[in-house]
Amino acid sequence: MNSRKTFALIDLSAYRQNLVYLSGKASPAKLMVVVKADAYGHGAVELSKVAQESGVDRLAVAFLEEGIKIRQSGISLPILVLNYVEKKEIPTAKEFSLTLSLSSFAQLENIIGLNKQLPDFQLVVDTGMRRLGLEWEESIELYNSAVRKGINITGAYTHFATADEKGSGFVLEQREAFGRFLHGLGQRRNRHFETHISNSAGTIYFDNSDFSYVRAGIATYGLQPSKETDENLKPVLSWVSCVSFVKRIRTGYSVSYGRTFVADRDMLVATIPVGYADGYNRLLSNRGYVIISGKRCKVLGRVCMDQFVVDISHIEKPVSIGDEVVIVGTQEGESISAEEIADLCGTINYEVVCSISSRVPRVYKKGVN
Repeated sequence: MNSRKTFALIDLSAYRQNLVYLSGKASPAKLMVVVKADAYGHGAVELSKVAQESGVDRLAVAFLEEGIKIRQSGISLPILVLNYVEKKEIPTAKEFSLTLSLSSFAQLENIIGLNKQLPDFQLVVDTGMRRLGLEWEESIELYNSAVRKGINITGAYTHFATADEKGSGFVLEQREAFGRFLHGLGQRRNRHFETHISNSAGTIYFDNSDFSYVRAGIATYGLQPSKETDENLKPVLSWVSCVSFVKRIRTGYSVSYGRTFVADRDMLVATIPVGYADGYNRLLSNRGYVIISGKRCKVLGRVCMDQFVVDISHIEKPVSIGDEVVIVGTQEGESISAEEIADLCGTINYEVVCSISSRVPRVYKKGVN
């Protein structure tokens, strides 16, 4: 049931197209698809199934419970957990065939003694993000210690800090640091040892032929990983709602909390049954737009928890309750992107899609665009 005609529409055909495109950009490296945070708000289980059907080689998630949910849905692909897992939960990773990340000597000491309950691990090398992992010299020592203690290290990875800034010299510094780590391991790593460094931006802009995988997240959903626009990416998510009320207001009338908008003329306005509880950011108050009847309509006043109001005075044909409203997406040739909303809010497209709450049902469209 959806009493307010509000949905996030997920175009699985567009998702498949993005996977094919990114696989080509990554080659000969393989594609590891990042489906953390419920696939950036798109639905991790459903998109993981499409990724598996499309021939993707591996998935990555942030936390253990995300990996378990995907595994329980019937996905057999290898899954890498990128973040911290508490000691008592490590045997659960083994049970669900999840690969964990090893980032410190303290973590190594914490897992010794679990013996046969240990899953595989991949080593996190810090080359500049300063979040997890040790610098390359210490990472070699950590690798050697782990192997001596019988822990199966199947690969190593690092993460770019500035790959979205085309021409960044820091990317080269990080690649060189990771290269020194790999060179330092020498013959101690077998030929099946997996290496990966590139995120979405790195997948599109850099040569990844020296690595086993790329880790693509945001670009798989058709969202731009940097200010450089790649027209080959097809947005997967559209967000639609409807008009719930139409009203004429007079000059001098205010709209919504705090009276932050006061009409300077007689106006026709429409109410939209969506608010910040759904993920429509309150920073869009008096700034954002939606599309109705192919026309951009500006948000008037503050966005409320469950509703906001827009100006429809300029729409020539009658607007009625129940008419479609596009929040993200395209209608009659007019478009609003997640990137546009992010710019208005002073944030990034990642946050826009991840913030769409579970109160907004995801509807999956399998046909072609």
